Amino acid sequence: MKKAAWLIILSIIAASLCAYLLSSRSGRTVPGTGRVTIRYMDHADHFGVTPEIHAAFEKKYPNIKLEYIRTPQGGADRMHDKLVTMLAAGDSSIDVFTIDVIWPPELASAGWLLPLNEWFSPEEQQQYIPAMIDAQTVNGSIYGVPNLMDFGALFYRKDILEEAGLEPPKTWMELVEIARKLQQPPELFGYVSNFKADQQLMCEYFEFLYSNGGEFLDESGKEIRFTSRESIEAVQFMVDMVNKYKIVQPGNTTMSVDEGRAIFTEGRAIFHRNWLYVWSMSEYHDASKVKGKVGVMLLPTFKEGLNTSTLGGWSYCVSRFTKHREEAVKAALFLGGAEVQKVRALKGNRVPPMIPVLNDPEIIAEKPVYVDMAKFATRIRARPKSPFYTQISDIFQAQLQEAILMRKTPEQAVNDAAGQIKPLLEELEW
Repeated sequence: MKKAAWLIILSIIAASLCAYLLSSRSGRTVPGTGRVTIRYMDHADHFGVTPEIHAAFEKKYPNIKLEYIRTPQGGADRMHDKLVTMLAAGDSSIDVFTIDVIWPPELASAGWLLPLNEWFSPEEQQQYIPAMIDAQTVNGSIYGVPNLMDFGALFYRKDILEEAGLEPPKTWMELVEIARKLQQPPELFGYVSNFKADQQLMCEYFEFLYSNGGEFLDESGKEIRFTSRESIEAVQFMVDMVNKYKIVQPGNTTMSVDEGRAIFTEGRAIFHRNWLYVWSMSEYHDASKVKGKVGVMLLPTFKEGLNTSTLGGWSYCVSRFTKHREEAVKAALFLGGAEVQKVRALKGNRVPPMIPVLNDPEIIAEKPVYVDMAKFATRIRARPKSPFYTQISDIFQAQLQEAILMRKTPEQAVNDAAGQIKPLLEELEW
């Protein structure tokens, strides 16, 4: 009898444990508490602000518990593939997730995102950088709450330039000249690029393309423009940075964006194009060897007045498959709201996409560089808005890397990409 009783007790405990685990994985109510667990996927928290954010949320919403899941390592493309796999299967284990600005047309068109119009009013949307809201809007519906403003910038060693009596470069060719003059590889590289075949490569190409006066597609998104002279020249410049001018670090076609960042913050590069987080990692991270030595500026240009940065940034979206819609929406709005953005701006060193937070006197006093970054935002350009952008990008970046590796000429590469992309554009109905 005792043995049977113990078996029954153990069975009950095991069943309760399974129920708890299943509830936490699917957003169900936690047994015995009446609280709902909302699981959200977000980027790495380099500065440890997550506990403070959770405490503030759970104080406001005591019946909801937040559980943070880190995005998979390996870059945006890997995260994209993981989300697509989960959402295509109707997986409800993640209620809220942060997504790149280029994904809403694809994910919303597939019916995987919850439209937020009912909860996220036009008046609230006006509090955010307009380009960020536009990126989250598909066919009149808003699908994301912006939480991180991002765009490409040029980071440079101001101490090295000052010692050499040189001004920061205004044009790409000036950058090449300075890099060639001052570099001492492998101890000091002229320019750290990230030409791996992923979104980073596409973003850098767009910046060269747009600053040379070129376009990728026409305004309808259905006609190819990237076979132009301006585009071929942009690709040729990327090829030359690696193979002719030799100012770029070895391994640039296989290196992740953060591996490139590490070279710069270790003090082994003069110039580095990256996203805004590099400022935080340079100035505030314990491992940085370049504190107080870094400047940040608009990217150079080929043609005067065409300095361009690619729009990055991330927003919180709600899965259409969440089992707790109202609670998940509250989490997304809070995580992308003013209170959290201020915490992340001051303590997590993230550039906020909310205009009132950017203009907050405390933030301006503590992080005056954010004022300059907000001015740079006037030069932001988005990547093409298309439900087929991921496929288009995969094709183009593969051909672009063929050119950088000198397996094809720039002209051959863009024409081969056009041959593969044109059938996709012919399928567009919007």
